Amino acid sequence: MRRQTPSVSAATSEGRLFSAVTAFLILLAALMFVAGSAVAATLADPTKPDPSIKGQPNEASGQDLYVRGFYPEALAEWKRAVEVNKDPGAAFRLGEEHFDAKVVERDVETALKYYFIGAHGGDRRAQMDLGSMYDKGWGVPQDLKAAARWFEAAARQGLESSQYNIATMYEDGVGVEADKVKAYMYYQLAIEGGFPRFAAEAIERLSESMAPAEIKQASIMARDFKPLTRDESAAEIAAADVDAN
Repeated sequence: MRRQTPSVSAATSEGRLFSAVTAFLILLAALMFVAGSAVAATLADPTKPDPSIKGQPNEASGQDLYVRGFYPEALAEWKRAVEVNKDPGAAFRLGEEHFDAKVVERDVETALKYYFIGAHGGDRRAQMDLGSMYDKGWGVPQDLKAAARWFEAAARQGLESSQYNIATMYEDGVGVEADKVKAYMYYQLAIEGGFPRFAAEAIERLSESMAPAEIKQASIMARDFKPLTRDESAAEIAAADVDAN
């Protein structure tokens, strides 16, 4: 019986298939080598951030150390991020740690220093916390005008808790000129953003003293609201500081 002989086209196809499989295996081996090298580098010194984190030192590289329990190294990484890259997020984390005293002794002066850096750099969390420091007079003389400034800066970036805070100030005329329309707008934004517990009660109370036209205006303002980016907030704050001087 005659043996079947592969055709030229079949042999060519098998050759191409063999080449494709070989290339895939070579690529897979290369990827495994790169991944293994990265893991080995991380394990070689676990007190260093994951080398795959881009842009370090930054908030993320410090957070990588923090969640793995390397607290002094995390704080040092955030300090480098502030000094080298002027990272406002890292500044916020340093302020938070020095105020909350979870892994270091409480140091309100140092907390304020980093809150200032973070807030001026546009970090909305730092802006919110700096507003609270002025609101309560913690480490600084109580200054409700300054508190309102920083609460609204964070609110304009869409931070719901800060939207609620500045709404109460506009409603009562504390630190800012009373403005029911703005108060209603910020209450509505806080509710829509996921902060309804107090804002829902406040907006219901406030609406009883407002004309329908005022409520409509506030609702339109809330609908058209577009949060600032961190960089936009920082630029706005810098411009305001120039105007003030």
